[in-house]
Amino acid sequence: MADISPEVLSKLAELLKAIGTGSAPHDPTFLDYVRDLTGLFNSVAWPAAAIYCVILFRPQLINFLGNVDTVKVFGAEISRRINSQIEQSAKEAQARTETELLSGPSKSEINRAIVVKNLVAGSNGGEIAAQAEALAVEYQQVRDSMLPGKKRTRAMEVVVSKMRTIGQAFFPIRHEFAGSPAPGKRLMVIASLEVSLDYDMLDWLADRVASEKPFLQYHALVATLLAVQGSDAHAYIPELKAAVEKIRRSKGSFGDDASRTGTLEEIEQALERLQAESK
Repeated sequence: MADISPEVLSKLAELLKAIGTGSAPHDPTFLDYVRDLTGLFNSVAWPAAAIYCVILFRPQLINFLGNVDTVKVFGAEISRRINSQIEQSAKEAQARTETELLSGPSKSEINRAIVVKNLVAGSNGGEIAAQAEALAVEYQQVRDSMLPGKKRTRAMEVVVSKMRTIGQAFFPIRHEFAGSPAPGKRLMVIASLEVSLDYDMLDWLADRVASEKPFLQYHALVATLLAVQGSDAHAYIPELKAAVEKIRRSKGSFGDDASRTGTLEEIEQALERLQAESK
């Protein structure tokens, strides 16, 4: 195996120093080991030095990794804060009433979406892409493993809540998922548009209403309603009118589903008010 770069060795040395000064015992012998190992990295070939360190400091490493929010080891970021935000949204969604679940993103979800966006600011987006992939798969697993009904719908809404939580951070890569044949990936884009408006994707949302299964149809309608209600909506009235007209042509597929029919009525009423205010 090739020698590891000095940069990586330096990071490992910093990790060991953190262990020595943070969660490890303030024991003279232990601290001497830490200081000596920093020098060892400059003279012992990889991977011998790293293996030696892992064996020697295994308890301290476990303790260290268990008590930090975000750890970088050999370039891989363990995003505990992101997972924490996602799980908070999941718990909140599980506790919400059916009416609350159908009311779109909560203020807490939006706040957590902002937190996650700030956490990954400046990164290459790899962590969020991986989270989005996992949530897309989770949605499909829920859909495939449960019988249709309120219980399955609630479980899928919990997944959507998780998706919204990473939605703002995911927004820059939404187009990478928009054309995917996987419904879960398309739902990830829709959930992102529920917390980050994009008027350039109104036509795409209208197409989702025309072509998707009821659950994705409903969330595409929610995203469209939020766009009509957005603070910049007055600048996109022609685009909104075109999208709503396309959605109306799909109304027949709603059947007697009050959620989709009612959301379309809300969209139409909001658009009428918007047009009246803009005159």
